[in-house]
Amino acid sequence: MLQKVLVVNDNELLLMIAKKMIGIAGFAKETITATDGLEAIDYFEGLVQNEADPASAAPEFMFLDLHMPTMDGWEFLEIFTQKYAKYFPNLKIAILSASVDMEDMLLLVKYPIVVDFVAKPIDEELLNEIQAKYFKKELQNV
Repeated sequence: MLQKVLVVNDNELLLMIAKKMIGIAGFAKETITATDGLEAIDYFEGLVQNEADPASAAPEFMFLDLHMPTMDGWEFLEIFTQKYAKYFPNLKIAILSASVDMEDMLLLVKYPIVVDFVAKPIDEELLNEIQAKYFKKELQNV
């Protein structure tokens, strides 16, 4: 089980479902949510400003919607990569999307922090797959 996961999505219902599924699946002890990229950037800025060791206080995994008002996932990735990625070297991001757009998938190559592209909504099967794929070693050490 991970310590923290961050879910960024502008749809409040999908955030609620994600939080519930993460709890049911035992994916993470704590689920943090943000309704757009700006709120997520503010969260990471707070960690950098207020934590002696920002990486230890950060989520290990993040689900990021690409299409949101205020600041979309693309803008978030650009700012995060330039300003915050160095503080959070262990963070893995999965793009959460309603449709698999090949053009989006090709653009993601630019961001090595993005490890997966998954379809909405988050369900238990998806969470189990992510745990097995990216956190198998950590799970064995628990």
